[in-house]
Parts: sequence; C-alpha cells; structure tokens
Amino acid sequence: MAQIARACAERGWLALRFNFRGTGDSAGEFTGGEREVEDVDAAVRHGRSLAPALPLGLVGYSFGARMSADWLERGGRADAVVLVALPLRDPEQGPLPPPRLPAGTFVVAAEDDQFGKADELRAALPDARLAVVPDAEHFFIGKRDEAVRLVCDELARAFAVPSHLP
Repeated sequence: MAQIARACAERGWLALRFNFRGTGDSAGEFTGGEREVEDVDAAVRHGRSLAPALPLGLVGYSFGARMSADWLERGGRADAVVLVALPLRDPEQGPLPPPRLPAGTFVVAAEDDQFGKADELRAALPDARLAVVPDAEHFFIGKRDEAVRLVCDELARAFAVPSHLP
C-alpha cells in the first residue's frame, strides 16, 4: 500500500518501498514466495546502509507481510515490525501455515479479509498484538486511512522519536 510509505515520509521518516522480483518494474522472476524473502533481506540491508544509526521499521502488506514474516522466522530482526493483511490463505494454494512470529509482533487485520479474517488471525497468532479494522476487506477499500494510522502509530510508539529529519 503506497499510502503507508507516503504517510511515513510525511512524518519525516525515511521510507523505502520496493517491488518483489519479477513484479512491477523489478528484474528477475517471481517465484511465488520461494526466494522473495531474499528481497526483503536485501531491502532491509539497503535501508540499514542508508541510515545505520536510525531505528529500522519493517512494514509488509499482504504478500509482503507474508514474506516479512518468513524473514523474521529465518532470524531477521528490525526495531519495529508491522504486518498488514497477513494472509492465511493463498488464492491458488489454499491454506497457509501460520507463521511463527516473535511475541508482540504488531499485525493490522481487516475484519473481513478474504485471505485471513481477523478472528482467524487472532486464533492463529496468539502472541501477536492484533489491531482490527472493522468492516474492512483485504484491500481496505474505504478504510485505508485507518489502516495507515494504525501502522504509523505503531512505528511512532516503537521509535519513540517524532522524525528522523534534522
């Protein structure tokens, strides 16, 4: 959701947004999740290289949330993590195993998300902190501002600084 990156930048935070391999204008071939976690790792490393002294927040939406969760499972670390519309079902593959997230990982769920309803996420991720956007579906149509606010509020809480701009 580009709106999240814009909202972060408006708060004075450095925001890096990317497409996974083989999507948008990105080079490479999309592998359906087999290698895209490497893209998350590369983006995090690049973000850290741009501002090594600053805290790093990782926000993933939908497939990006799933790949961010996989990155965390493989030992990745960030100062703040927000997973938005984390899917528990793939439209082609069916049910997905719930990720093993660090306790307290912040998840923004759409109440009626067709790929993982809020109640399903709550049951599958008992150690996560779950914020639910009521009457929302996977794309947060008509509810994006609320989802963006939840993301930015969590990052502000985690960073405890108003801006990274001088």
